[in-house]
Amino acid sequence: MLRLLLLLTLFAFSAANRDQKICTDYLIPVTPTSANFIWGKPFNNNYDVVDFLSNAASRTAGTDFNPYSGVKNQMASYNISATFCTPRAESVNKKIVLLLSHGLNFDRSYWHPDISPEKYSFVDWAIAKGYSVSFYDRIGVGKSSLVSGYVNQASIQVSILDQVARAVKAGKYTGLLGKPKSLVLVGHSFGSIISCAAVTASPDLADGLILTGFSFNGTNGAGFLEAFQPRIASDVDPKWRPLDNGYLTAVDIFSNINVFFKAPDYDINFAKFAHRNRQPFAINEAISGTLVDLRAFEFRGPAMVIAGQYDLIFCTGQCDAVIQHPAQEIFSKAKAFKAISYPGAGHGLNFASNATGAFAAITDFLHESGL
Repeated sequence: MLRLLLLLTLFAFSAANRDQKICTDYLIPVTPTSANFIWGKPFNNNYDVVDFLSNAASRTAGTDFNPYSGVKNQMASYNISATFCTPRAESVNKKIVLLLSHGLNFDRSYWHPDISPEKYSFVDWAIAKGYSVSFYDRIGVGKSSLVSGYVNQASIQVSILDQVARAVKAGKYTGLLGKPKSLVLVGHSFGSIISCAAVTASPDLADGLILTGFSFNGTNGAGFLEAFQPRIASDVDPKWRPLDNGYLTAVDIFSNINVFFKAPDYDINFAKFAHRNRQPFAINEAISGTLVDLRAFEFRGPAMVIAGQYDLIFCTGQCDAVIQHPAQEIFSKAKAFKAISYPGAGHGLNFASNATGAFAAITDFLHESGL
């Protein structure tokens, strides 16, 4: 009887959240132009992947390891699958759109998972606070265009985000909301990298910036790859056979947990869900993320950097002493700035048992900063 009551309560909560928002799916055409790194040697098999990982993690990798054969200006056309949600009721924040960019290992469902949305959905949290949200699949994952894992890289993703942001600001792909009053870029991990790079290149692109699962100090990219122990995705699961050998995925659930979760601040059942629903990442995304300019000195809107206290990738497992600087100096011209090492959480900030506390910190900061 108790279990039935709990199920009915959760169903009622989910139904209420569905009633709170109006969502529309879009396919957004983009034609990014960027200076792209050309991959030198594709993987033939997982032996090549393992050798690549050991070379990338070498102490001397900065001077004797280069996976690229050159740089070339390129233009291409893709379709971006996106969802726009706005509160059904009127609110003072309704005309403020949060544009959400997910990181590696996920698609846009990172922001709105099917399981326990009352605990893990940033979309539902933002809607409940009156904001509108736009969240999308980056190329190579979900329902957006597929592209080679050796081509897919940060510079392309930055150009795509720029085009999507400008379209949303112009009132395209926003349903009945029309042209928004303000736009805030919100990223997680690689999504934070491309969000920061986008406002570095164009400081007026957004009115606010929230970088989650990110820091400017203590990044451990090589350690991430070693801990993740990735393998060619199409060898791991037949459903990924349409992807070329440039797409990799975690070798097992434990490597996934090692990178994105931190005990005891996670639910094992949710970790299993996240692993089942993971998305392969492009090897060139993982490498090129360190090669875009993140020095957003001219950004003048409110800026927040928030990472889980035990973020393995961006703080090498402990953010307390590295989250504030040099972020504070980089955002010295920002209208407001705040850095948070969020207690207990790992890299997958939205997946922590206390994720709603992080959501509250984000929306409280926006509110206090006039957004």
